[in-house]
Amino acid sequence: MPKTNKAIDKISNQKDVYIGKEFFSGDELNSVETFREQKTGIDSISYSIYKERTNNRYIFSLERSLKSEDVEKYRIIDTINLRFADVSVSIDDLGSNEILYLKSNEKLLKKWTFDKHKFPASGNQFTGSYTGHFLRMKEESGDARGWGTIKINVDNASANFQLDSYVENVKKDLIRVKTQPSKIVFADKEDRSLTLIITKNSNKYIFKSNFIDQLVGTRETYKLKKDL
Repeated sequence: MPKTNKAIDKISNQKDVYIGKEFFSGDELNSVETFREQKTGIDSISYSIYKERTNNRYIFSLERSLKSEDVEKYRIIDTINLRFADVSVSIDDLGSNEILYLKSNEKLLKKWTFDKHKFPASGNQFTGSYTGHFLRMKEESGDARGWGTIKINVDNASANFQLDSYVENVKKDLIRVKTQPSKIVFADKEDRSLTLIITKNSNKYIFKSNFIDQLVGTRETYKLKKDL
């Protein structure tokens, strides 16, 4: 008889969290409370861990964001009942697919496969090459050496980012994590916390990145020129 994973709990009687449920951010919950919410780095996929109000059981909920004009809306695509909340989520990039793993003490509880090339057609408008400039050293704004150059090549599901300045030369491989009609979001392939966002307003492209924010010590947005 196969061993039962100690992290997996029996079926729950709560009525708030179930596969197929669609809900808005901030919806009231009756039988559970939110314990943790986290983006996964996979386009439109996030997860939540809920704690049942009447006991110490938890529910892992895998969720996909849906298009909504005013507020964030989600659909639950899978759930797992847990005895405790000490679980970890990791992602493996396999080229055309991304695998999301749910583990407890390094033991696999479940995995899901996502096709990372299935992005909305609106994302195609961002495909191309971009250049921009940023002030790397504020005290040297009158000197060409105080400025840095940004180069971005955007493909269907990835991008190449290059930053050159008097201080450093950086290259990063990026993956697309989110697409909206007027915005596209990329993350560093090696560190998903580092993001790059390109926003389109008419024929103007605006760029921001928490990576550059860390370099210059302040949050800024920058104009990009798209090569025709």
